[in-house]
Amino acid sequence: MALENLYQCTPSQLQDLPEKLAEAFYFSPLFQIAFPDEAKRKECMVFYFKQYLYAIAPEALFLADSEDMHTIMIVCDSRRYQQKEYYKRLCKMNLRFVRFVKKLGAKQCLYLIKHWDMFSSRWMKDFKRKHYFHLDMIITDTTARNHGIAERMVRELIDEGDIMDMDVSAEVYQKDMALWLEKMGFILMNTIVDEENDLHQYCLINQQHKE
Repeated sequence: MALENLYQCTPSQLQDLPEKLAEAFYFSPLFQIAFPDEAKRKECMVFYFKQYLYAIAPEALFLADSEDMHTIMIVCDSRRYQQKEYYKRLCKMNLRFVRFVKKLGAKQCLYLIKHWDMFSSRWMKDFKRKHYFHLDMIITDTTARNHGIAERMVRELIDEGDIMDMDVSAEVYQKDMALWLEKMGFILMNTIVDEENDLHQYCLINQQHKE
């Protein structure tokens, strides 16, 4: 199996993952718009990622290039999805988000609610055929970049999808990231645009055809 070549992160190794994700995505167009106040952004992002990881953990694979974890890839496996349990976790997560009102203010919270689809993968409902992998996030330490580590890991995921006859989906918010995925065989299926903020969500799938 292709994913056996990757390192499975332990729960203890993931304790500081919200902090790492906040640092990695601090300048992402999505989070700059979602949390425009730079003084509050990182704190809010860490809180957001803690809740988000809690919601997806039972269906997620937390993979790294090695025990040193220079690159971390989060993949959701639809075979692990249990709708009832997922919605229970989602409700708990949303209740905790009430704390955001104090940090962001009502106006910014209303913006997040209005544009929540930009944070989600709901677009997949129009394209999924059966079980699939979703490439949720991938981050690389600054000292380990430009060595092809992330590309190798994504190709391992694609190979696993080929073995299991499962598509691999992803969404990104920067055109260069979309082009990077397209070079590995992903196809742009849709682009969701927030014209007010000039924000683009590029929705891509690497499809398998074994019917």
